[in-house]
Amino acid sequence: MEMRRLLIIVALIGGYCFSGFAQEQDTANVVLRKNVLKFLPVNVPFQSVSFEYERMIDPKNSLTLGVGIPIQGQIISKNVLDGNSNLKKMEFSTMHIRAAYRYYYGYSLLPKGFYIEPFLKYQQININGNYRGINVQNSIYKGDISGNINTFNLGVQLGVQFLIAKRITLDLYFLGLEGGLANGRVTSTSKTSADAGNIETDFKDAIDGLPFFIKNWLTVKKVNNQVFIDANKLQYPWYRGGISIGIAF
Repeated sequence: MEMRRLLIIVALIGGYCFSGFAQEQDTANVVLRKNVLKFLPVNVPFQSVSFEYERMIDPKNSLTLGVGIPIQGQIISKNVLDGNSNLKKMEFSTMHIRAAYRYYYGYSLLPKGFYIEPFLKYQQININGNYRGINVQNSIYKGDISGNINTFNLGVQLGVQFLIAKRITLDLYFLGLEGGLANGRVTSTSKTSADAGNIETDFKDAIDGLPFFIKNWLTVKKVNNQVFIDANKLQYPWYRGGISIGIAF
């Protein structure tokens, strides 16, 4: 009986050691790919060419740095505004820097699997264009529009990253929630003070139609032939979702 127990213990220990040796062999055969360079096509409609670099720290953790390069484009062409809007030839561009920490739920030596990712993002939005309206006397009033808005966003996203053909990554982030804090100014410059007065009225009417948690952080003021819309610590929610394609190396 004692010999049988001893044989069972030896067999268990031997099996455990063999399993560990086989796992080490599998690990040794894995080509480690700790770096991923990604392109985010979903940001192109927002006038930004965006790239991200992910670096694996260990099998479950990684860090990501993302950069969005601004490209100028018309808002109307993106179906944000229609041709009947008072805003004419409006163009905008966005740039951003995003830093993130990623935790993978699985245990892999490669950048793949389900993950949760908290992040911090800085974004800058630039707009340029013209404003054209008609008052009750059928008189046309105009103004040149320019603006610069800066936002800080804190959020978290869930997703899954696939590794295809050992080098191609497909990152699907399907549930991302973030909160933003915006500061900036939009300026309308007219040739006359009367035109600026009409534009001020239009801006105030437009802001009055916004939800309270947005309009309470916006102010409109007129100085001579200019009208300013100022955002001071404007808080807003945002949803983040999309896909990226990358190369692992």
